Amino acid sequence: MSDLDLNLLRVFDALMELRSVTRVAQRLGLTQSAVSHALGRLRRMLDDPLFVRGPRGLQPSARAEQIAPGISVSLQQLRDALAPARFTPATAVRSFTLAAGAYFCRLIVPGLVEQLRHEAPQISLRVVPLIEDGAAMLDRGIIDLALGAVQTLPSRFVIEPLFDDDMVWIAARTNPLASGKPDPALVLRAPRIRIATQRPFLTPRSPDGEAAPSPDQFVEWDPQPVEHAPATVYDSQTAAAIIARTDAVACVPRRIAEREKLREDILILMPAARSQMISLAMIWHGRHRSDPALTWLRALLLRIAEA
Repeated sequence: MSDLDLNLLRVFDALMELRSVTRVAQRLGLTQSAVSHALGRLRRMLDDPLFVRGPRGLQPSARAEQIAPGISVSLQQLRDALAPARFTPATAVRSFTLAAGAYFCRLIVPGLVEQLRHEAPQISLRVVPLIEDGAAMLDRGIIDLALGAVQTLPSRFVIEPLFDDDMVWIAARTNPLASGKPDPALVLRAPRIRIATQRPFLTPRSPDGEAAPSPDQFVEWDPQPVEHAPATVYDSQTAAAIIARTDAVACVPRRIAEREKLREDILILMPAARSQMISLAMIWHGRHRSDPALTWLRALLLRIAEA
């Protein structure tokens, strides 16, 4: 039995169903000679004729009838095992772990949970902070997906762009700087709410090799020193809430500013000096390319980002 191969079993299974060498050859894309040769090999291996000619085509022997059910079931199990995995969101039971900073938690996560409740009510989402190197978290399987800035990474990681953002200065609507066209020199000298640097998930690099800013790891885009910083916080939403109640200014991602001005009494003064677009993306490990559940989740995130 050492030379048994699956092609022989496929021929046997088809002969049991079709009882014709010609029709088996057509179904399997083989020549009639190849089918006959395969049947001959099986006969010699099992020391049994397996099929004999009768008035209604080939008739299985007692031995063939005995082994046919097991072969048919085994072949179907093998087909099922090798078939692309299926994923049905409405009935799937699964948990995803997503790594994201405050920026993405404000812009993306609420919409994601909302859609999960509608499309996949038995799927749960766990959002964790970026407290260590994101590449290591992906390598170790601690997280399924991360949201961060586009950058150069080893080929084992996959980066799918989501959208771009830039930085802007914000102030309270009642701030004197908000009346008329703001004077950049006065804005830069104003009391400034600082956003403290967090440990970056994946520090993006500019072409010259310097670390590029990321919306969740921003301190100051303009290097000009400020005389007084009334507060230092760790996320842009808190900064916006403080700005609405004080005479200070802050530099935050534009998308956050646009969202926060709908609920806080703030407005956008001007783009940040030396501002540049930040490309944000989903980052995941290449070993999950064939995971249909993660493929579906990434498509859902893309839809939310586009909206």
